[in-house]
Amino acid sequence: MTRRATFTEIVDWIEGRLPAERGQGVADAVRRDDEAAEAAAWVEDFLATTERLKLEAPPSDLRGELRAMFREPANFPADQGWTRARLLYDTREPRVAGVRGPDTPGQSHLAFDSDAGRFVLETGPASAGHVELRGLLLTERAPVAAEVTLLEGGVVRRRAVSTSDGRFEFDQVPVVVDELRISLDGVRVAAPLELG
Repeated sequence: MTRRATFTEIVDWIEGRLPAERGQGVADAVRRDDEAAEAAAWVEDFLATTERLKLEAPPSDLRGELRAMFREPANFPADQGWTRARLLYDTREPRVAGVRGPDTPGQSHLAFDSDAGRFVLETGPASAGHVELRGLLLTERAPVAAEVTLLEGGVVRRRAVSTSDGRFEFDQVPVVVDELRISLDGVRVAAPLELG
């Protein structure tokens, strides 16, 4: 019984990357098997179409900005040069009688203390699986904008720059985001998040 050719093998066969013996097996499969023949025809059409497309390079300033995003501190692992913010308050935690929680259902407030200063986060529902996040960084440093980054599993998902008075905001933040990082005047702080 002959093994069926996979889509990847068909692509490799068309582009000449298979050893001769396996290439002959894929060629035979394409002749015998209608699905393999359809896949081969699709790949050949795709390759012919891409050769006709003229892709323009993005503007150099945009290329520079994109490259810089991936060199910046937010892409460093949390254990390299980042201090951990300390959670001071979370309105989702059980409260002592008489202490008010948020007025809007689904809204929460979190307060952290860190080397960059104290910061407060307010989250509220946005859409299914997403929240709005507003923040305020209270720092004794001279008024300066802070880089604020949201990550999921160590991967950068969103970025913002605070105003000089420390305010920042994100709309439609996926609830799977699990970390917030603040970089301010050489100080780098990371805080774990649970938005779900």
